Amino acid sequence: MKMPRYLLAAEADKIQDFIFRSSRLREVVGGSQLLTRFCEEVPFLLLKRIGDNCMADIIVSDGGSFRILFNNKDTAIQFGNYLSEIYRVATGSTLTVAEPVKIDEPLEKNFASAIDKANFELREEKRKSKGWTSEEHMPFMAICTSCGMGPAVNIYKEEYHDEKVKYLCQPCLNKNLESRYGRSKFLEKIYSIIAEEEKMPLEQYSWPGLNVPGDPIEKDPTEEVADYDSNRYVAYLVADGNDMGEVFGKCQNRETMAKLSCKLDLAIRRALAKPTMKIMKYNQLDNRTNFIPVLPLILGGDELFALIPAPWALDFALSFCRAYEQEMRKVYGDEDIELEQQVPQPTISVAIVICKNKHPYTLAYEAAKANLDKAKQLYRVISLYKNEHYSVINFNVLVGGAISPVVSPKSEYRPTLKPYLVAENAINRWGLSLERIIEERWNLRHLPSKRLHELQNLYDPASNNLPSSHDQFDSWEKRLEQLLERINLRSKDESVNLKNAVDKLGGEKWFIVNRHNDNFRGHGLPDLLEAWNFALCLEKPRRGYEEV
Repeated sequence: MKMPRYLLAAEADKIQDFIFRSSRLREVVGGSQLLTRFCEEVPFLLLKRIGDNCMADIIVSDGGSFRILFNNKDTAIQFGNYLSEIYRVATGSTLTVAEPVKIDEPLEKNFASAIDKANFELREEKRKSKGWTSEEHMPFMAICTSCGMGPAVNIYKEEYHDEKVKYLCQPCLNKNLESRYGRSKFLEKIYSIIAEEEKMPLEQYSWPGLNVPGDPIEKDPTEEVADYDSNRYVAYLVADGNDMGEVFGKCQNRETMAKLSCKLDLAIRRALAKPTMKIMKYNQLDNRTNFIPVLPLILGGDELFALIPAPWALDFALSFCRAYEQEMRKVYGDEDIELEQQVPQPTISVAIVICKNKHPYTLAYEAAKANLDKAKQLYRVISLYKNEHYSVINFNVLVGGAISPVVSPKSEYRPTLKPYLVAENAINRWGLSLERIIEERWNLRHLPSKRLHELQNLYDPASNNLPSSHDQFDSWEKRLEQLLERINLRSKDESVNLKNAVDKLGGEKWFIVNRHNDNFRGHGLPDLLEAWNFALCLEKPRRGYEEV
């Protein structure tokens, strides 16, 4: 009689907190590299040491998540204890391990229910977790100069002549060493997609923050990416796949789950590579031959956090979403991926935050996560009440470290249509396609700066110009007509283009938005004006946008 197997579920806690617990982007990349290497190497080494299982029993080991089959319960518990302790030593963080779940034979028949039970046990274990343990303290102790939290170890080193001597705690030191020479496995997995597409060796490429032995000065990734914008702005992209928990829940066997996890990772890397290659092809800097201008900071499963050039931020997000949908459709149609039930159309939610390159990346990430929550909320509303599936994009520009003022959600007229949809030229009760914003940016490329300021003032929520109700709309509309007449006196073409943009982005009477319990009249032109310098088309040279 065949013996039962035991499924162990484990998951790293607060991964973002661990990765962001550093003051420099170099150590953020090092944190992602450390997590990647831990998932790829440590479970296999532990299994060899224990000697109970072969490598085929590792179902998922990626992005801080582990699902592993064992021959007996005691070995599973021992492995979980070792895994969590090694993770603590390497990262200074915690890893939650659930009670092993018994799977009776036949294995394939009982696998799906075992996965559900293991996921439930893991959630319960996380809920009961006491969280962080306090660090040891002494009256005289150096504190880590990067995270400002842990006690520093007695190791500090000057790698570059302009670098200050610093103390680092052990986790920050590990992250620093992982990223010290830049060519980490975490980044190379992503950039190798570009190298393969271009049929060039990866060694001939460079990217933000890449340092090699002998470099006299440490390179700042944000400074290099900010070179693409005259005002030194950069953009941060945060993305999260929709319905992926439901899709993984429909995996009926371990082989399907393992293959889906692997193919999902490849799909999101390919999706990120496509808009990146467009920047390199159409708008590469003259002094940056074979420079990859995008720096992934987190990429695990269906989650992404990346630093990208600001001028093409909106079109980058649009191109990324479409590439992700295309790649995931291939995954769902793959003969190796056996999903027993119909899965939702592949979509993804994305948030973009555009800010000065000196703006702390942690604050940019928090702003992006808030925008992402709004995008996910709109996706859920549409899928629930319309049974339609759209990728959704939200964005904000941080000026002076603050988000642009927003009108009250109770206002009848709101100068925005955020979040935006990815569907081609979609315009319906739910919102507008972001493609319209990018198209009208090109059509209005020759509009003088003075007229742009007048339009911004007309739609400014902080001014008294904006209508708050239908009773005030007539006077606002007259001011718009007067502005259009002044533009017409200077150039009939510009006047026609602006009238068309007003119509396509919401019309003179504004666009009626009905998002279930959130109904208002909105307009996309203010959103275009907010992101004016960051809505350039990826496939058009930047010089085509210059005023004549």
